[in-house]
Amino acid sequence: MKLKAYGKINLTLDVTGKREDGFHLLDTVMQSVSVWDEVELIPGGSGIRLRCDRQYLPTDTKNTAYRAASLFFQHCGMEGEGLTLSLRKHIPTRAGMGGGSADAAAVLVGLDRLYETKLGLPVLLELGAKVGADVPFCIQGGTCRCTGMGEILKPVSPLPDCFLVICKPPTGMSTPRAYAVLDQYPLSDKQATPQMLEALQAGELRQIGKSLGNRFDETMKLSQVRAIKRLMLSAGAFGAMMTGSGSAVYGIFDKVEKAKRCMRLLERKGEVFLSRPRPCGVEE
Repeated sequence: MKLKAYGKINLTLDVTGKREDGFHLLDTVMQSVSVWDEVELIPGGSGIRLRCDRQYLPTDTKNTAYRAASLFFQHCGMEGEGLTLSLRKHIPTRAGMGGGSADAAAVLVGLDRLYETKLGLPVLLELGAKVGADVPFCIQGGTCRCTGMGEILKPVSPLPDCFLVICKPPTGMSTPRAYAVLDQYPLSDKQATPQMLEALQAGELRQIGKSLGNRFDETMKLSQVRAIKRLMLSAGAFGAMMTGSGSAVYGIFDKVEKAKRCMRLLERKGEVFLSRPRPCGVEE
């Protein structure tokens, strides 16, 4: 079985507080996008084996896809099952696009279909949350408001069809390091999510572009990110913003011609993708 595991962008990302255990509380609007990894599941053999076309990524329990398969078999009382996982990566790493979470989501959804366990969406989301905070959204997909640590989902009005230019610059920062930088700043009273929800309800791309927000973008102040945002806006983007804890940047365009022109301008800035919103997180 081969599945497309779609990446995500954050239309907004507000940090609203911090739990006693140190984890941050978020209020974010996530959107699935048509940049995907291919996840292949091959049953048989003994134990879980993972192959990946990016040699620098782990292929053991440090990999979210591996952990998702292990958790699925444990939950279903199928520890003796053998499985080969094959990952073909397209979603960039250290980008804030949820590549690892998307792979884990595809594994959970795929195994549920493959073994006809019919766990249902609520159980899959619960299992996903045990693997990582973004995994439930990557299972659900589409457009959602995500709260808690990002694992509490509420589908909202979808992002209208548009063209998304995504650029991942060479610079990157680990998520723990990004949160460490964030903690050097006080909590912001400015919240982008409520305004974004109104813009999505109205379905106006220009208003959506003006409503983008990301607390990490404000605190990390990466020069390459700022340069890419300026270029996207100069090329006619309705809005441009870093996604997640970075460092990928996306711009929203209403015309494919504008988007392609922007891509040409970004050729030397990093990996560049032309993408569109997707209504789901995993697809065959």
